[in-house]
Amino acid sequence: MSAHDRPRVLVLGGGFGGLGAVKKLEDADADVVLIDAHDYHTFQPLLYQLATGLLEPSAVGHALRDLVHDQENATVHMTSVTAIDLEKREVQLAEMAPLTYDVLVLALGAEVTFFGTEGAAEHAFPMYTLSDAVRLKDHLLARWEAADKDPSLVDDGALNVVVVGGGPTGVESAGAIAELYRSDFAKDYPEIPQEKARVILVEAGPTVFAMFKPNLQAYATEALQQRTVEVVTGERVASVAPTRVTLKSGDSIATHTLVWGAGLQGNKLVQSLGLDLERGNRIGVGPDLTVTGHPDVYAVGDGAAITDAKTGQVLPQLGSVALQSGEHVGETIARRLKGKEPKPFKYRDKGTMATIGRRAAVVQMLGGRTMKGTKAQLAWGTVHLALLPTNEDRAKAIVDWAGAAFTHQRTGRITVETDADAGRGTP
Repeated sequence: MSAHDRPRVLVLGGGFGGLGAVKKLEDADADVVLIDAHDYHTFQPLLYQLATGLLEPSAVGHALRDLVHDQENATVHMTSVTAIDLEKREVQLAEMAPLTYDVLVLALGAEVTFFGTEGAAEHAFPMYTLSDAVRLKDHLLARWEAADKDPSLVDDGALNVVVVGGGPTGVESAGAIAELYRSDFAKDYPEIPQEKARVILVEAGPTVFAMFKPNLQAYATEALQQRTVEVVTGERVASVAPTRVTLKSGDSIATHTLVWGAGLQGNKLVQSLGLDLERGNRIGVGPDLTVTGHPDVYAVGDGAAITDAKTGQVLPQLGSVALQSGEHVGETIARRLKGKEPKPFKYRDKGTMATIGRRAAVVQMLGGRTMKGTKAQLAWGTVHLALLPTNEDRAKAIVDWAGAAFTHQRTGRITVETDADAGRGTP
């Protein structure tokens, strides 16, 4: 044990995995320290709803200190991790003195990978963080406001959106943007012809939703097309410029907005740890989620390559995987502090699900049973409400969803500028 009075459990990252570990250590005889670059937890499955004005930021971002304020053994520090020394058991922080640890939980999450696509890092809009979603929302609103003042921008592709990736992030984003365009913006900007505001989904594979059964893939494609989304499969983006996207085929699309939902890789910080990383820079872990060669270091969430004991396959980067792995690690650490043996991690698969738009969703259960349409959307909502961290957050989401369902309006479609953004000007 280190110099402090009782064991220190250092948790790096306040996402599903990190927060899950912290909460399960509530009764442990240990000092639990949570480090995150932000002072909030992001509910990532709902980012696309924030980006399209359906939800407010407070329904997607949740203050970390609020989430653990009743946990006497937990402390939160908002700072960035700059280095980790596994041999010295020490973590370097950007604005604090280094912290040593007895047990370390790596819950650093992932970051977007652009697969070397030219111009994507500079011009694309990823959808992984709270700031990503707010930036996209403000950008979409700004493009429509600009086109309202200067109609020539419409022919330059200012209102066109290209969404890259046919997985849940891409499909949910494309469907939500199309509904925002065809319902709210059609009323907000009646002078702008809707047919000149295209939403195009580009997927490298032969179909969207590759993880689902063919009948759900076909349903999703049809549901997108009904919402006027143009689905382009078997195609890749070659380069991205501020007002153009060029495909591998040579085709060029005039657009000021490319939403990137195509892939994730482990946090770049893990590359400096001297570990053998798995595909996508993910940390390999054992059955109890410890890092090979470091029995007091655990890895959870999107940055960990966790093998499903039932299938032998690496589990996907989902909120449910992150939460369950984090909770397991918290329970395991608590058991070890009591001198008990750890148990292997077992993922409880509640099915794979995604939405396409209003009253359109797909669900595929572990046993192969499938659902689609309104019933699937209700199942999706139930599961995601359960993942929200507080009852207040669940109530907010229900009110916003119900309001949108009855009125077809997205109340969050406003832009709030700071004095610096507005140049301190007057209306």
